[in-house]
Amino acid sequence: MKNSRFFNFYFLSILLCLGLASCQIDNYDMPDCTIEGKMLDHLDQPFQVNQGAGIIRIREISWAKDDATYTANRTLKVQQDGTYRNTRVFKGTYRLLPYSGAFFPYDDDNRDGDDAGELVEISGVAMRDFTVTPYLTIEWVQKPAIDADGYLTCSVKFTRNQKPGYEMPDLRRASLQVSRSINAGASDGSLFPTPMNIANEQEGTEIVFKTAVPMRWTGIDYWVRVSMETQAVPGKPDTNYPGIGASNYTTIEMIHVP
Repeated sequence: MKNSRFFNFYFLSILLCLGLASCQIDNYDMPDCTIEGKMLDHLDQPFQVNQGAGIIRIREISWAKDDATYTANRTLKVQQDGTYRNTRVFKGTYRLLPYSGAFFPYDDDNRDGDDAGELVEISGVAMRDFTVTPYLTIEWVQKPAIDADGYLTCSVKFTRNQKPGYEMPDLRRASLQVSRSINAGASDGSLFPTPMNIANEQEGTEIVFKTAVPMRWTGIDYWVRVSMETQAVPGKPDTNYPGIGASNYTTIEMIHVP
């Protein structure tokens, strides 16, 4: 028994020593560069997205030792008003690509290939803006208001956009989002009705929304927005763009419920 205990202690001691010998202090400097900017639509307005949307693809190409070295893509998170900022980026050369959002492909020549996007040198603080063509532009006709019965109502109209060389996708559905948060993404599901189906023919017409029930809480603020989705045209797989299924949005409006 004594010999068995000694052997176990001796074996564990060897493993511990080997583990300590293989550990080295990571003395590589932390990433301390910043990349920031904004996404704009084709009308030079802030591109409205869901909070924290990962729709900017970033890939460092200066890290690769040779042309055959693969460097993985990452994403930069975008705020609901189209701005983005990342303060923990290594100095180097990167390729940035707006990708998989509710907009037509950004790079007409390379689409989503390895060479797609824009080369950006990041050192210190680098800034880069992007202009995209969204599938839809959604505008308020009647901003959110509370009617005599306590329901929240509003209305919008949409315009289908077209980018040269691409065919417009079809409309799919629209949703009313009502939230206690300025995010307006974490919606109160009891307030807004089931998403409604919409069609291309409704372009330019007023579409009215109304909460499913009267506003339950008074004396507080709510944030409201409308989202719309598109889908590929049946029988035309080339319209299945990377951003199909993502939503275009109105601006966010705050309303105080008296």
